[in-house]
Amino acid sequence: MTEGVRIGLLIPNLFMRVPVEAAVRGRSAEVVALADAAAAAGSGCTVVIADLDALGADPVPAVRSMVKGGATVLAFGPHLQGERLASARAAGAVVFPRSAFLERLPELLDTIFPPGDAG
Repeated sequence: MTEGVRIGLLIPNLFMRVPVEAAVRGRSAEVVALADAAAAAGSGCTVVIADLDALGADPVPAVRSMVKGGATVLAFGPHLQGERLASARAAGAVVFPRSAFLERLPELLDTIFPPGDAG
């Protein structure tokens, strides 16, 4: 049952946020718009989907904070910033280059909402 699952979105770019939000809503989860990483702490979100650009020059502290707070962090960023992607991954996030993220999103959501777990 996906009812009651809160997924936080920290995606300022409208062109990325709209398809991500639609995919999440398609799983009957509650979407919570997050202004910044600090807002994730008290949001009750079990998953946070974040654009690394929204986490500042060094995403590590924000990722660690969200993970420590109990959230699964799914993140994406520019493929040319491999070091940033790797550092966010090392901090506990599941990270993909922006170019692959939307393509992989259904698969990622399947890990959160297993098939047959429809709301």
